[in-house]
Amino acid sequence: MSEFTIKLPVRWGDMDAFGHVSNVVFLRYLEEVRAQWMESVPSHWQGEESGPVVANININYRQPLHWPAEIEISLKPLSPGRSSIKLEHEVRGTGRNGEQSELFADATCTLVWIDKKTGEPVPLPGSVRELGKR
Repeated sequence: MSEFTIKLPVRWGDMDAFGHVSNVVFLRYLEEVRAQWMESVPSHWQGEESGPVVANININYRQPLHWPAEIEISLKPLSPGRSSIKLEHEVRGTGRNGEQSELFADATCTLVWIDKKTGEPVPLPGSVRELGKR
């Protein structure tokens, strides 16, 4: 699958006491792009019995992000495993004409599909597996 991207405004409340976007808010940005991406996946990726959980997130903060700004958060699925898929992210500012500008953070996130009753890993849904292969 090609890269999936959303744009969000940096809100005043996203900043911490040091006047830059809090590290916790970066996790929310990644959560938002992940949720919107999952909603765009054709077919059912979550059911009564199984669904995804976040197993790992690694964020590299490249420079402080301040309000006001508009950012672009990208998600690119990487090669899927049996029950997991790794997602690659970038958080970038948007320039005056909407083009990408500086990199504020990059991240990886691993999602694992589990049986909701037992907590044990289950195979990836076919629709998600196919997106990771493209």
